[in-house]
Amino acid sequence: MARALCAPTHSRGQPRHHGVPRGTWASRAVIRIARVLFAAQIAAAAQYRIQSILWLLFAIVRPVVFLAAWSAAASAQGGSIGGFALGDFAAYYVCLTLVIQLTTAWDAYDFELEVRTGTLAPKLLRPLHPLWYAATSNLVYKLFTVPALLPVLVFIAWSFGATFQTQPYHLALFVPSVALAAALRFMFGWVLAACAFWTTRINAIMHFYDRLTFLLAGQIAPLSLLPGPLATLSAVLPFGAMLATPAEILRGGTTLEQALELMAIQAMWLAVSWLGFVIVWRIGLRHFSAVGA
Repeated sequence: MARALCAPTHSRGQPRHHGVPRGTWASRAVIRIARVLFAAQIAAAAQYRIQSILWLLFAIVRPVVFLAAWSAAASAQGGSIGGFALGDFAAYYVCLTLVIQLTTAWDAYDFELEVRTGTLAPKLLRPLHPLWYAATSNLVYKLFTVPALLPVLVFIAWSFGATFQTQPYHLALFVPSVALAAALRFMFGWVLAACAFWTTRINAIMHFYDRLTFLLAGQIAPLSLLPGPLATLSAVLPFGAMLATPAEILRGGTTLEQALELMAIQAMWLAVSWLGFVIVWRIGLRHFSAVGA
């Protein structure tokens, strides 16, 4: 199994490496490797700027379409639906668009290709776990696209008259909440990606996952507006914690107690996803090695 870092071996009587504690040497090695990997991903992202712009446009179009639809519906109902006025819908979808971009993860699709084409095998021999490559690529993509997204969201908020109820504690809690959401989507995606060890075609699984995220994570409508059965599913499944929770916190749609409770649910699902990944990865890697990889 690939290890996070392969440090030089030492005898038990030699806890230091050239006078430097082993832990210090390992930390420096990790930082050095991470810097090189980060620089390589930035160079790769710079070569695909047009593709990144196209993905960014796609990320903007869908929420704007739903914003326009809900705004029209609210206008037809006298200005509000289920406690959401026109400005509330605008604020929600502006925040949701930002959250989607900050939490997006596509690793399962790429990992399937690596398993199918055999490019995963040499990567497993490298000193870094494949998770590192995916995490770095994911972070670089967001660093390239989010700055371009922000002025567009400001324009949309102004055009639709967004009304934010955000308080200072909402801003303070949004940062850890969106970080938890991004980590949750990333790790949940890797649990599904690891299924590629047993089947080289997981598109059907990923499409089903994407549809559930679309329906139950707050993209089609704020979770409070979902009908009974769907609202129940969104409460017991992790999808709402991936998108709706940080979006509601950022727009000021929660009290302090509600925000902390929702973040606790996020942390719980993240722990479950990490444990699931560790188990599936270890079993899948043994299977991958057993078939001759």
